[in-house]
Amino acid sequence: MAGGPLFPFSAAPLTSGKVFPVLYDGGSNDKETMMGVMASLDGDAVWRLAFKIPPSLPSGTAKLVLQARANATSGNAKPNVKWLNVAAEEDPGGTVLAEGVNTVTWAAGDVDVLKELKVTLDADTAPAPGETVYMDLTFETASWTLAAQSGWQAFVIWE
Repeated sequence: MAGGPLFPFSAAPLTSGKVFPVLYDGGSNDKETMMGVMASLDGDAVWRLAFKIPPSLPSGTAKLVLQARANATSGNAKPNVKWLNVAAEEDPGGTVLAEGVNTVTWAAGDVDVLKELKVTLDADTAPAPGETVYMDLTFETASWTLAAQSGWQAFVIWE
């Protein structure tokens, strides 16, 4: 049986000026708090996330779901999910493992549209029951062409 969503219990912007909390305003009653990324990203930028994994897991494959919005009609954003499992009595300062760079694309008609990307979490062993996943959601500047500020949400599902 699939499960989730599991939202981060902690989200901290690590790259000052490039990432920040934002109230995304899509007009009228359409407002939501999101992880912001600057327009025309000019250097890699990181949001540090932490997810407490429940003691028993649903069946299926763990995936990070990224949902993004921007007031844009063209451009590419380049998120790279880097993470590791940490058990109690372990150091959370270990090396995060990268899933690889993905592309989220905006085109004509995509202004304020909710974009979605699913990334299978398998760079480390799958998220383990009762452990904590520490994640550096890294927005990479190489081939970044999105000229508008963007807002992002992240959660884990099993499917």
